[in-house]
Amino acid sequence: MKKCILLLCFITTVSICEAQRQKTFGFRGGTQFTQVSNANLDTKTGFYLGLFGNFKLSEFYALQPELGYALHGGESDLMSEANIDLHYISLSVANKFFVKNSGFHFIVAPGLYFDTDDTLVGLANRTEGNNVSFIDVTLGLGVGYVLNNGLGFEARYIQGAVDVFSGTFNSFESEQLDYETQLNSGIQLGLFYQFNF
Repeated sequence: MKKCILLLCFITTVSICEAQRQKTFGFRGGTQFTQVSNANLDTKTGFYLGLFGNFKLSEFYALQPELGYALHGGESDLMSEANIDLHYISLSVANKFFVKNSGFHFIVAPGLYFDTDDTLVGLANRTEGNNVSFIDVTLGLGVGYVLNNGLGFEARYIQGAVDVFSGTFNSFESEQLDYETQLNSGIQLGLFYQFNF
């Protein structure tokens, strides 16, 4: 009898938790300011766009898988050096930690960025990819605020962990690119909207 009561309590608790979970989806986008370290380049102003699913698992925590596009790179102020445009398809999982009774939240978002020139679509239109590492592992840290109507604001700092011009993928003429590590970094400032069901 005790086992049946415990099982019933467990099932009831799980059912209540499932019923209280809020599932929604939305889109996000904005401006970003990116740099490539050790590359003698200035900050590049770009943009990002994406879709997400949001799973509010408790009052204080939401899990948000994200799929998006991001333009990274750097701007050269010298005629002898070219600007760098890095086009990425991003897959991230944002962990949102909410302040009690508030839309204010902290964001921790690990992710993978795939260079679009080295995807199947990019390679189908070219004989080979570009000189950029085909994947970057990133970590995003930020803050955000969501209103009751689903509109939100956020700011994130994104840091890459893989050498953009890795010697594994390239043969360099430049000693700087060959011997120094170039990492992506950037600040995203944007809006998001999540549909309320």
